Amino acid sequence: MLQARPNARSTPGNCMTNETLHDPIWSYFQNEAQSVFEGSHTRLDSLVRIVGRLTKAPRPVLLNIGIGNGHLERTAHARGWQVHALDPSPESVAALVSSGIAAETGRIEAMPFADGQFDCVVASEVFEHLTDSQRARGLEEIRRVLKPGGYLVGTVPYREVLQENLAICPKCQQVFHRWGHTTSFDLPKMRGELAPHFGQVTCRRTTFVQFAGRSLGGKVKSLVRLVLGKCGASIAVPNILFTARKC
Repeated sequence: MLQARPNARSTPGNCMTNETLHDPIWSYFQNEAQSVFEGSHTRLDSLVRIVGRLTKAPRPVLLNIGIGNGHLERTAHARGWQVHALDPSPESVAALVSSGIAAETGRIEAMPFADGQFDCVVASEVFEHLTDSQRARGLEEIRRVLKPGGYLVGTVPYREVLQENLAICPKCQQVFHRWGHTTSFDLPKMRGELAPHFGQVTCRRTTFVQFAGRSLGGKVKSLVRLVLGKCGASIAVPNILFTARKC
């Protein structure tokens, strides 16, 4: 599978380790350019509805990994759920805590939560940002913090061509993906990543579109994009939607 790895030409001491290389990218977007996340609201709203269908608890205990602009956390909190968030950015965590939602600064591979604490963990557009070792440790941690019978729900881009978004730092000559992605996924790879950790795994192609409030023409366009996304057509910018249950 295609990998985008940090380039070895960087000057020692000027750049970060593989695990922290993209922290400044997401710290910037999450705290200074949150408008980039507005297009994700349809996807996040869909994931909240999926979590609601999967969990049996009247007030599920939910962990979201990666705050973004906090839309998912606020949406779930408005439903009366017990919501927690995890993110490497102290500023993003502080902003969420100030709105009355529990959040912790930390990383997926070493989460500051108790064993069996959550009914569901959401990781949407997260795994493509991680190195192979981070992802393996992160999945172990997700399994640890889930209750028996709990679910992991999330998304990754489908068959992303990583080279199309590569850039180079003019200061240190480090080659990096502009959104911090390291890995491209197809359905077999995603299933292969999840299967060693979870008993029930489902993965499917889709794209997240909005129908409510659109004109007839707009709804037709949304329907066409949805069909193309389910077929994996790149023009629809498809995702892999996955659910995995801890047995």
